[in-house]
Amino acid sequence: MSAHLPDRVQGVDHIQLPIPVGALPKARAFYETLLGLKEVRDPLLDRPGSLHFSLGWQRLDLREGAYTGVAPQAHLGLRVHALDALVEKLRAAGHPVQVAPLPTGEARVFVEDPFGNRLELHEPSHHHIDSPRGHRVTDIQLSV
Repeated sequence: MSAHLPDRVQGVDHIQLPIPVGALPKARAFYETLLGLKEVRDPLLDRPGSLHFSLGWQRLDLREGAYTGVAPQAHLGLRVHALDALVEKLRAAGHPVQVAPLPTGEARVFVEDPFGNRLELHEPSHHHIDSPRGHRVTDIQLSV
């Protein structure tokens, strides 16, 4: 670790979700075709039975293996644009969508990928706090 950074967690690098063996085509169809995530290829990451997708400056990894199921409260939360259009696309593809607006009234839904991994899709209101200069979370210097 760099001498000028404190020893603490700096942010999310990637999230890995399990998928059953042989499910790569189905995973690609859901995450790339339906959700519109861009697949990333990297010789250092690419292994048989794995897929990697860009989530802004983070990454979603899907890995084949022994699949044991998911706790119902576990989920991956994704910030999206045009949630209504995405919901229509998911429903048209046969994926049930649970509408669950946030207490603030912001749009939010839950959907499962083809393997039972629960996803929260959330469209922030105009009041959502973003950096006015386009900084990413990893760019922010925390005071010690």
